[in-house]
Amino acid sequence: MNKLNIYLLTLGTFLIGTTEMIVAGIVHMIADHFHITIALAGQLVSAFSLVFAIGTPIIVTLTSRFDRKKVLLGTLSLFMLGNLISTWSPNFTVLLLSRVLLGISAGVFIVVATSVAAKLVPPEKMGNAVSTVSIGFGTSLVLGVPLGIMISQWLGWKLVFALLAILSLLILIALVRLLPSLPGESPVPLKEQFSILKNRKIVGGLLIFLFLITGYGSAYTYLAPFLQETVQLDTSAISMAMLIFGAFALIGTKVGGIGADQWGTVKTIISSIVIHVIALILLPLFTGTIYGTLIVAAIWIGAANITIPALQTYFIQQAPRSSDLALSASSSIAQLGLAIGAGLGGITVNSLGATVYNPWISSIVVLLGLCVAWVTFIKQKHFIWQSPQNR
Repeated sequence: MNKLNIYLLTLGTFLIGTTEMIVAGIVHMIADHFHITIALAGQLVSAFSLVFAIGTPIIVTLTSRFDRKKVLLGTLSLFMLGNLISTWSPNFTVLLLSRVLLGISAGVFIVVATSVAAKLVPPEKMGNAVSTVSIGFGTSLVLGVPLGIMISQWLGWKLVFALLAILSLLILIALVRLLPSLPGESPVPLKEQFSILKNRKIVGGLLIFLFLITGYGSAYTYLAPFLQETVQLDTSAISMAMLIFGAFALIGTKVGGIGADQWGTVKTIISSIVIHVIALILLPLFTGTIYGTLIVAAIWIGAANITIPALQTYFIQQAPRSSDLALSASSSIAQLGLAIGAGLGGITVNSLGATVYNPWISSIVVLLGLCVAWVTFIKQKHFIWQSPQNR
C-alpha cells in the first residue's frame, strides 16, 4: 500500500513538473492566442517560479503542524483549481493569476510529498522513496512536456491544462482513499531557516545555483521560438526536440550524481559549468543546420543538469546537520533563478527583436556563476585533490 502511495506522489510531481515547464514549449502559441509578445508570455514562467520560491518556505512553515495528508490534499486541490482557471482564462491577466496559484500549490506539494514519502518507508529505504518521488519531476521533461506540446498542436494549448486538472482529480481521489493520516511536525522558524546563510560555503553554492539557473532559464524559456526562428522547426518537430532534450536532462542528472561520488563535487561542478558556457556560446553559431542546433542544445541542457545534483551533494557536505534547510533554500533559489531568467530573456527578446541572442546573454550569466564557483572553491583547493570519499 505504501509503495502505491509513493507512486501516486510521484505522479503528482510529474504533473507539477509538466505544468511548470510546458509553458516553455507552447509560449509562442499562448502569445498568438492572446495577441501579445513572446516576451510577455514568457513571464508566465516568472510568475510561477517567483511565487514558488517566495511562498513555499512560508506556507510550509505555517502548515507544518497540520496533518500531512490534509496539507497534500489541500495543495493538490488548489493545483487542480489553478489548472482549471488556466483552461478557462479569457485573457492573459487571468492566466497569469492562475500561474500564481499553481506556483504556490506546486511548491508546497513537492516539499510535503517528499517528506511523506520518507515517512511511509523504513529508514533503510528512505533514499529510494525520496528519489522515486523526485524522478516524477525529471520524467515530466522527457514525457510530459513533449506530449503537452503535441496535444497543444492537435487540440489547442488550453486542453493541456484541462487534462492536467483531470489527472490531478484522479490522484486526489486515490490519495483520499489510500494515504494514511500522518501527524505534522514542530515548525522550523524562518529565523532558523535563514541561519544557514552564515555559512559562506553555502552562500557561495547558492550564488552559483542562482546564476546557473538564471542563465539556463533565460534561454530555455524561449527555446521553442528560438527553434522556430533559427531552424524553422514546426510544433511537431519541437515536441520531438523537447523529448530529446528531456532525455539529455535525465542523463545529465544521472552523470552529475555519479560524478559527485567518483570525481568529487568541485570537479563536477566546475567542469559542467564550463561545458554549459561553451555550449551556450556555440548554440547561435550552429543554427545553419538543424542537427547542429539540436546537438549543441542537447549538450547544453545535459551539462546544466549535471551541475544540479553535484551542487545538492555539495550542500549536504557543507551543512550535514541542516541539509534539509540547505536543500530547501537551493530549491527556492532555483525557482527564483527561473523567474529572473524568464524576465531577462523577455527583455533580451524585446530589446534585440529576436530569440537568437538569448543563448549569448545566458552564457554571460552562467559565466558569472563560474566566477563565483572559482572564488568559492579557490580557498578549498584541497577539495579538488582529496579522494571523493573525503570531500
